[in-house]
Formats: sequence, structure tokens, C-alpha cells
Amino acid sequence: MADSLPWLVNYAVGSVAFILILAGSYLRLKKPKVSEAVRLTSFALLFAYSAFLITYDFVRGSLALLTAVVGIFLSSYTSAYERAKYPNRNLTMLIDVFVLAVFLVFASENLLSFITFWLFAEIIGFFAIVFEMERRTLIAGLRYLLISMVPADVALLTVLGVSSIKLGFTEALLLPMSDLSNVLAGAEPLLLLLVLLGFMAKAAVAPFHFWLPDAHSLAPAPASAVLSGVMVKMGIYGVMVAVPAVDAPYVLYAVLIFSSLTVIYGGLQALVQTDLKRLLAYSTIENTSLITLAVVSYKAFGVDILLTAGVVYSIAHGIFKASLFMNSGTIEILTHTRELPKLGYLSKVVVRPTFTALLSTLSLIGIPPTAGFLGKVLLLAGLVSVVYVNPSAGIALVVVAALGAALAIAYGVRYMTAYWGSPTLPKEVSHVNAETESSELMLSLMNVFIAIPTYLSVALVNVQLLDLIYVIPLGLLTAMFLALMYYVYTFIKRMARETPWLGGAVA
Repeated sequence: MADSLPWLVNYAVGSVAFILILAGSYLRLKKPKVSEAVRLTSFALLFAYSAFLITYDFVRGSLALLTAVVGIFLSSYTSAYERAKYPNRNLTMLIDVFVLAVFLVFASENLLSFITFWLFAEIIGFFAIVFEMERRTLIAGLRYLLISMVPADVALLTVLGVSSIKLGFTEALLLPMSDLSNVLAGAEPLLLLLVLLGFMAKAAVAPFHFWLPDAHSLAPAPASAVLSGVMVKMGIYGVMVAVPAVDAPYVLYAVLIFSSLTVIYGGLQALVQTDLKRLLAYSTIENTSLITLAVVSYKAFGVDILLTAGVVYSIAHGIFKASLFMNSGTIEILTHTRELPKLGYLSKVVVRPTFTALLSTLSLIGIPPTAGFLGKVLLLAGLVSVVYVNPSAGIALVVVAALGAALAIAYGVRYMTAYWGSPTLPKEVSHVNAETESSELMLSLMNVFIAIPTYLSVALVNVQLLDLIYVIPLGLLTAMFLALMYYVYTFIKRMARETPWLGGAVA
């Protein structure tokens, strides 16, 4: 059981970060550079606190750290995105507070804070989805409320009810999150199934998965980055907290079946989408289902590495999915479309977004040494271990994970056809740039830079007995990969300046 930090620390950090966000928002129009510096300071504070939190609770600290990292780059991106698309609205403040609310969900020390910030994050999520105030966004927001928010809130109230019966209402509210699974242990299995289904709804795992595609694709790109990158991890975190209390095999197997079906469904749907954001949204459904499958398999079959895989995969998915949604927003700014059939030429027009998409897609696919590779290796290693515990279930889960990996390769390549899909460059398009490019590129680089620190934290915090000797080949591989990526970047930059001629090119 992890030690708990004093509950006041959580509120103090959140309060200071919120004040900095408000100050940055006030200075947004008068002194934009000062505004950005103040807002980045708030997320730097969250980053420092979450790095410290990892030493107390690896799961909470890791998810909080992910949220802080995404927030650092997303805040700058949102300012540029707002100037390009919503010059008369304050989207930046909404997104910054949204990220802070999600961060405080993960950082919460007790059940009261957890429930309070969860509900607040959901409300902000609704306003982010309906930001453009059109009929279709309002319908998507309503579906979000009914299919995602209501089941999750029922799960929260069930957790509070079970805890209150055992401890009393006041003691339940002050219950440390590290003790929650122990208090839930022994509860009626159907109640625990209800809790898991509610948290799974937030993570967009069947049967309450169908709210996500419209909500994530119709929201502004920065909101989509928060929703898919970190908010769905609230549901994953809920599952991680609740699943250790489940002893009934039929509850665990029911969740595994739902997760497995959603992996295949999400991957197939992503493969046939023509809208870039809907492709990424269905990809999120597939990936959160894989993470849920890993976490529940950890409990069902007693394979510890699968819990670690769930956390690492969550970090990887948050990084590459947030950067890809940011990338789709840049495409929208540059071309005023997200339809793949109308794109295919972007590598000839923009360099940094092309490289961003490539790097994040490599992590999505699981190419070493990216964070996505680390998450998928741990997942597959854990599922192979399940084969030795329960051969029939283990083989089925390995097949599902393999299908998910194959589908990820297919729709990842499909996303890249926005950049390399057509040899024809429209006459009205010239070499342009967007202010959002630098932020998305820096976040995409985290797909590489975060891999070794993640491996080290898993090994050194004694979450998993991973051999530190593997850091040496992983470090060498990272250096070689970065050299290759530098070559690719210069290649893309050179190709963007060349004019196609027959089978070659003329400078």
C-alpha cells in the first residue's frame, strides 16, 4: 500500500496553478508572451508535483505526470489555434482549466477530492465538446452526458455508497485513494460490475463506447487532445482502483469480453474513416480497450506485469494521441478540411507537421524505441504469460492484441496518407506555416524522450522487476533512432522544396 501525502498539499498545488492560469488568461491579449510564460509556469508546477507524487503512488503519479506534460505543450498550441480559428473567444483558458481539473482527479488523495474534481472535469468536458454551439455539437454533447457522464457518475455514487456502509459517510469521504480497493473488497459482485462498467464508459469501452467518436471529432482540436489524451484515462484509473476488489471470475471475464470486442471494433472503424479526427477517435476506443484488457487480465490471471503495461501504455497513448489530435488541428488550419480524399499532398507543403505525424504514428504502431513500443512490449509479454496460467484465455487475448496491433499499423499508415497520398499539389496551396507547428512537434518528440525515463521509473520505483541492463541497448537504440529521424526530417524538408519531374525531381 502506498503512503499518502498530506491532503492539503494537493489543494495548495491546484490553487496556485489555477491562479497562474487565471493571471495568464487575463494577460492573454495585452501581453501574450508574458501570458504564455505564466501559464507554462502553472503546468511546470504540476509537472514537479506529479514527479514527486510518483514516489508515493506510481499509478496516480504517472497519470498526473502525463497530464502535466500534455498540458505544457497544449497550452501554447491552444493559444496559436485560438488566434487562427477562434480569435474572439477564450478557448485557451477553457483548455487550461480542463487539463488542471483532470490533473487533480489523478492527484486526489481522498475520495472526496476524487469525486469532486471528476464531476468538475466532466462538466468542463461538456463545454469543450459544444464549444462551436452547432446542432451536431450539441447532440454530441448530449450523448456525452448520457452515455459517458451518467454511467461514470453512477459508478462514483456506488463507490461512495459501499464505502459509507462500511465506514460511515464522513469517513468514506476522507478515505485515502490508496485504501479504496481494500474497502470495496467483499462488496456484491454485481455492484462491482456496475462500478467497472461506469468507469469503462468514461474510457469508451463497450457497451458504453459510442459517445466518443462524435464528441472527440467535433470538439476543437485542443479539446480533442485533452479528451482522448488524458480524460479517458480517468476511466482507466477508475478501473485500476476498482478491479483489485473484484473476486468473482464472471465479472472479470465479462469485462475482458467487452474489452476484446471493442479492440477489434475500434480498429476496424478507424480503418474506414475518411475524417482524420474520427479516425483518431476510433483509434482511442481501440487503445483504451487494450489498456482495460491489460488491467483486468492482471487481476484475473495474477500477472503483475500487466498492471505495469496498463500504466505505461496509458502514458504512451496519451502522448501520441494528444500530438496527433494537435496535428489534425494544424491540418484543419492549413487546408480547412480533415477529409483524407482531399489531402495527400501535405508533405510537399509543411515540414514540421509531417514529421510530427510520422513520429507519433510510429509510436502508435509501436516502433522501437518509442513509448508506444514499450507499452506494447509489456502488454504482449504479460499476455504471453497468461497463456501459461490459462492457455485458452491467454491465446484468445494474444490474438486480440495481435489483431489490434495489425489494425493500428493499417490505420496509422492511412493517417499518413494525408501527407503522402497524392502526387498532385493543388494550385491554390503554397508553402505555408501555422503557429501551432512547434508545440505539436515538441510533444511528438516526447514519444522518444519519455521511453527511457518511463522504463527507469518502472524499475527503480520497484513497480516491476525489470533489469536495468536493458537501459543500455534501449539508450543506444534511442540514439540511432534519433539520428535516423534527423535524416528523415532533412529528407522531408528537402523534398518539400523540390519540383517533381518524370521519375525524379528537379531542385
